[in-house]
Amino acid sequence: MSGPPPAPHALGLGKTTRSNGFSLEEIINDPDTEIKDTESARLFLDQLYMIQGELATPEHISHALFYISQTKGVNNMLCSAIYTAAYLVKDLAVSMLTETTTRAASDKLETSVIAAISPQVVKILSTSENMMKINETAEMLSENITRKLKSLTCTTNSTDSDQLENKVQNLIADMGTIKSTLEDLKNYITTQQPAMLPMPYKDVLASKPSNPNQILLGKHFSPEYAKAHAAIRERQILIDTNALEAVDQINGPSMQLKSVTQLHNNGLLLKLNSQEAAAWIKEPANKATFLAKLGGEVLIKD
Repeated sequence: MSGPPPAPHALGLGKTTRSNGFSLEEIINDPDTEIKDTESARLFLDQLYMIQGELATPEHISHALFYISQTKGVNNMLCSAIYTAAYLVKDLAVSMLTETTTRAASDKLETSVIAAISPQVVKILSTSENMMKINETAEMLSENITRKLKSLTCTTNSTDSDQLENKVQNLIADMGTIKSTLEDLKNYITTQQPAMLPMPYKDVLASKPSNPNQILLGKHFSPEYAKAHAAIRERQILIDTNALEAVDQINGPSMQLKSVTQLHNNGLLLKLNSQEAAAWIKEPANKATFLAKLGGEVLIKD
């Protein structure tokens, strides 16, 4: 089996300066270059600056640019241009991580709030439906009594005592029905849970059932259990939304957000793909762009 094709040679710098006046299309389609597409570009970087088989993330490309700037023969102006591109690509990587974190946290909070208020909404709708039925029954009885009273008034001029007695008995029965309906309404109201008012946002979040896999404070577990929990904590970051931290730019390894867990104190627990990624975010010099792009009052707790 033949080996992989040889990597293209490094590009000449003669046709890359803006002073030559070439258009972007002419530069991309330069017949003298051996880098024709993404595949040949990746092959070139794999053999010189990147690890073969790994995904070419913006962070990896940023690192490759920094290494390229150290190539022999790169003058100061070209080195500055490469540094500029490397920093912008690195900032793009941080922006992507921030966007992923924000979206995951928002989805988690939305799900928690909906789960917490759903039982209250069901109770309110049930109460409203029962009250409407009771009101319809009361209106119907009121109309019947009014009609029978009018009939009774007309009957008092008649000599038929039996008919008059029957109408009075019917009227008394309707009054008893009204009393029974009012008693049902009273019993229904008193048996309902009081004060179905909107819950404060903090109480809604706190009402979410706790994670059954969470290790509670004060409990003692086996050494193996404690070691496993410590390893998990090393790969997690606790974000407290009640503080404001202003910091600068980030630099570090490739990162991936694995999960977001909402805590009872309104904090968010982020799980990253490695211990190195968590340590990288926690370093004071590396919090900057991450926290700045999250916005609001956010603090990364150690």
